[in-house]
Amino acid sequence: MGTQSMMGVLSDAHGNWPAFDRSISVLKQLGATKFVFLGDALGYLPDSGVLDSIEALGEQIACVRGNHEDMILKATTKPASESMYQHQKCRQALNDRQLSTINAWPFMLQLDVTAGKVFFVHGSPDDKTYGYVYPDTDLDVFQTECDYVFMGNTHRPFIRDCVGVTYINVGSCGLPRDHGALGSVALFDEVSGASRIVRFDIQEETRRCLSGIAAVHPDVVGLFARRPAHYEGELFVD
Repeated sequence: MGTQSMMGVLSDAHGNWPAFDRSISVLKQLGATKFVFLGDALGYLPDSGVLDSIEALGEQIACVRGNHEDMILKATTKPASESMYQHQKCRQALNDRQLSTINAWPFMLQLDVTAGKVFFVHGSPDDKTYGYVYPDTDLDVFQTECDYVFMGNTHRPFIRDCVGVTYINVGSCGLPRDHGALGSVALFDEVSGASRIVRFDIQEETRRCLSGIAAVHPDVVGLFARRPAHYEGELFVD
């Protein structure tokens, strides 16, 4: 893989800014020179630090809107979900500049690279913001003219080919739902089209983040304790 052609794709930081920063560091060490963030910088952990990290990356990073940004901006969160999502606290933590930033994030991005057409969404090809594509989802239902589709939202990574299209769910860099100790990102070579899911330890980063937050829903904290025997992706070690 040529270093200059390498793109890092990540998603679903959910307020875990130290894990987001760790993700960018890992991707840079693996040769990424540009980044795409697939949304959900906010939600669950009421901290806006991920937006500061995104701002610091400047033109190196492009972002699409996640369902949690969309719910916060439109104030559509159901009362029954508020104790877990913590959108009111997230909204209160945002300044005007940050609100303007997430409001400007598009619902999708499409790029033409040497390897072909690449589609970036938070959800799915037919429900760009709120769709869920799991490792066992039937991919035949999707119609797309792109060669590669990058997604997030499920917090469960995979790479699968279907009818000439490569589907990559990058998982979650800050709140993984499979192995709670391992963040997940994707590395994409724009020339060859080769894709990799990369995992890395975020336990210390998560402890730092949680230590600065007064209250997090116990079900969310429980996600970080999951330790399955198998997980998707290759383990990165510094």
